[in-house]
Amino acid sequence: MPRERNSVLGPAASEKSAWLGNSIWQGKLDISSVCCSPSITAARYHQDGGESIWRGDRPRLTVAWDPRPPMLLQVEQGPTWETPLAAPGTLSFCPPGITVRGVKATERRRFLAIWDTNLYSELLPELDAAASRFEFLVSLQDPLLGHIVTALAEETENGFVNRILAESLCAALCIRLARHFVGHFPLPTSKGLSTERLQRVREYIEEHLDENLSLAVLADIAALSPYHFSRAFKQSIGIGPHRYVTQHRIQRAKQLLRQTRRPIASIAEDVGFVNQSHLTVAFRRETGVTPGQFRDEWA
Repeated sequence: MPRERNSVLGPAASEKSAWLGNSIWQGKLDISSVCCSPSITAARYHQDGGESIWRGDRPRLTVAWDPRPPMLLQVEQGPTWETPLAAPGTLSFCPPGITVRGVKATERRRFLAIWDTNLYSELLPELDAAASRFEFLVSLQDPLLGHIVTALAEETENGFVNRILAESLCAALCIRLARHFVGHFPLPTSKGLSTERLQRVREYIEEHLDENLSLAVLADIAALSPYHFSRAFKQSIGIGPHRYVTQHRIQRAKQLLRQTRRPIASIAEDVGFVNQSHLTVAFRRETGVTPGQFRDEWA
């Protein structure tokens, strides 16, 4: 996505900013990349010094890439206060429906995640009840939570949106966030999937391997919430749904590379990757070689 600068982002701005939902974001922004999945949006952006205002109908979590300078903040019509200098990796969380005004002196590079509020109930019923206790936080230190947000932004930066991975990371993000507000967040233990449920999921994956598979759909087949399904699947198989699907796509690609002379781009689409580049990245990650090098070894 090309860089674009915006002074106001919201429902009336442009299609490119639709991922913000019904939001107002005033301030000079330099958005370097935005990638959306049905459940969550990840982005990288720079924000210049000066005044900014944010109000949205979606939760927003940001990670400071650089040291965050002191800034003046006001939440709703409350008092104004100054935040101290914060280390790289500092997070800020803003729940929906809150207006936050800020004034800062220098530009900041950040990662951003925005998701729909109904995602809480879709991921885990217990999470939906906990979400009512989520409050504005400006200086949150949580390396794991920061890693999840940056992983979302980095994984989707080239436009390769894997829905299972995005939804899995989003579930981990929401659960981790809940623990900051609720303390001990009770999660039922998983005993794995029954043989029948696991077989249904495996068959569906094999039959739809060329599609952009969704964690929510796989969970529905297993009659579980997405969060419970991810844990139960890993308990049964030893790896998570995303890794399982990726490995099966790579195995099918290997078979086609060995047995046919079809173009690699065509094989990539047939096994569920966005394009040849997407296949190459995943193939090298799993095998240490590119699809072309693998084919040459079998020639």
